[in-house]
Amino acid sequence: MENKVSQPTEDGQESNSATEAVAEVLAKNTKKPRLLQHVGIQHVHARSSDSNYEAELAKRGNVELRALVDTLTKQLKESEEARTRQDEEHRKRDEENRKKQAEMDAKNWTFC
Repeated sequence: MENKVSQPTEDGQESNSATEAVAEVLAKNTKKPRLLQHVGIQHVHARSSDSNYEAELAKRGNVELRALVDTLTKQLKESEEARTRQDEEHRKRDEENRKKQAEMDAKNWTFC
């Protein structure tokens, strides 16, 4: 921080004040410089690696969520198709059973 105070600013103007030097160091070296906010100094700039990392995490999270949604959608579709096939099989079996019952009923009436 002492070096920051003694060095001229990037645009060649007068040297940084102690407050500006502290603000710059805190902004570069802490994730969330709350102290700067509490003393009324906006933080100079976010650490680029942190913002890149957070953006990458968000992007990866979105990709992972999309993959999960796609997988679940596929499983749901397969489940619905299986259910439809089962329903069709049950309808066929019920129809066959009704026909067999009708035939048996007809035979029983003829024996009576």
